[in-house]
Amino acid sequence: MIIMKSYTNVFIGIVDILGYTETELRLDRLGKGPAEALLTSIFAFLDRWTKNFHDRYNSITWIRYGDGYIFYSLDENIDHLSRMIKHCCMLISMALNQSYPLRIAIIQGDIKVDNPPGGTTVSGTGWGELRKLENALDWMGGLLYLPNYDGTHQSTVQTLIQTTFLVKQQNTSRSNQHFKAPFKEGKETDKDKTWFLNWYKCLHEPKGKVDQQIKNWWANLPGNLVIKCEEVQKKQTNSIDFADYCRFLYEAANLMYHSGIDTKIKIGEIDNTCV
Repeated sequence: MIIMKSYTNVFIGIVDILGYTETELRLDRLGKGPAEALLTSIFAFLDRWTKNFHDRYNSITWIRYGDGYIFYSLDENIDHLSRMIKHCCMLISMALNQSYPLRIAIIQGDIKVDNPPGGTTVSGTGWGELRKLENALDWMGGLLYLPNYDGTHQSTVQTLIQTTFLVKQQNTSRSNQHFKAPFKEGKETDKDKTWFLNWYKCLHEPKGKVDQQIKNWWANLPGNLVIKCEEVQKKQTNSIDFADYCRFLYEAANLMYHSGIDTKIKIGEIDNTCV
């Protein structure tokens, strides 16, 4: 008998290994061994990180689910959201060091979870919206979407922006750096309720190294079966563009801060009057 635990209006997240389905399909040509070996190595790495996240804060639960993870808070305390964002930025950046691309989405809503030894069952309105949102992301990284955002979390969101853990989409600016979120099939979210996870905040590596790490996704597989895939190359290009945008924000804000021009700049949002 399935006994579901219900959580109302909590913060819910999902971690997906970007492009793994395509990778798995192509690896099937070589037999099940290569695909299983790849997934085993990825989870061995990710499990170490998520275990630390789970053990340190009992208020946030991480569970392996499918080819990724789900995580959720036990209540709607806004402090959980701040920790989630920081954990996810670290997880994405550390995974990139191993050339494992991750895609993460976080929302606030209702979720029901049953996690017996035989397998996890998840449902609820929040879970349904989360799956749709995560599947629409066409680049490595993630986003926070608060569909019912009314300013309730204003202080926390602004702090995450000022400390560069979150950035806003910037379509135009006087500089050449901008980022228009490349959602799949034109799926967009309300820009006033959407923020993007800045994994470069934790990475801090030069462009050449970051670009190469992104291009190395699945490069160790026999015959470059996946790296030549147009779908994978598109995700790599989108991810490089996002990394460039976050690097520009970080470097510009640091320059202004250390010059003493404006030590209260809202890092993560480009002010066209200052660029």
